[in-house]
Order: sequence, then C-alpha cells, then structure tokens
Amino acid sequence: MDKLYHFGAGIIIALAVSFAAYYGGLTGLRPEGYGLAAAILIGIFKEVYDLVSAYRDKVEKPLKYFDGFDLLATCVGGFAGIFILIVGFKL
Repeated sequence: MDKLYHFGAGIIIALAVSFAAYYGGLTGLRPEGYGLAAAILIGIFKEVYDLVSAYRDKVEKPLKYFDGFDLLATCVGGFAGIFILIVGFKL
C-alpha cells in the first residue's frame, strides 16, 4: 500500500510542476522535463531524509530505512504523470 502512495505522489508532483512550468513560462526544458526531474529529486530527498532520520534516532539497522522500491515507485509515478500530460492534455 505504501508503494501506491509513492506512485500517486510521483504523479501529483510531475503534474503540478509541469503545469507550473508551462503556465509560468519557464524555458530551457519542456514542461514535462521539469515535472519528471522534480518527481525524481523529491523521491531521492525523501529516501535520504528517512535514512538520516534513522541515523538520528539511532535505529539498529538504519540502512533498511532507505527503501529503493519507494524511490522506484515515486519515479514510475513521475513517468506516469508525464504520460498523462503527453497523451491526455497534449501539453
């Protein structure tokens, strides 16, 4: 169930940042690029935050708190959000 939350978060992040980039007039990348980059970076930051929190709380095995599958689910959600933009909205 946790992976579905990460997947949904990736979709929402990618859509929100892509729309903000499109309507905000950001140039350089296509709006989809900004959305995908944001979803991936936020996924990485979240997993690093979990790892640092485990070290701070002196958990016995802190490395198990960095879940690569959570990161993968967020990234796949970002790709799904971009797919929605390209196919659904023709952005």
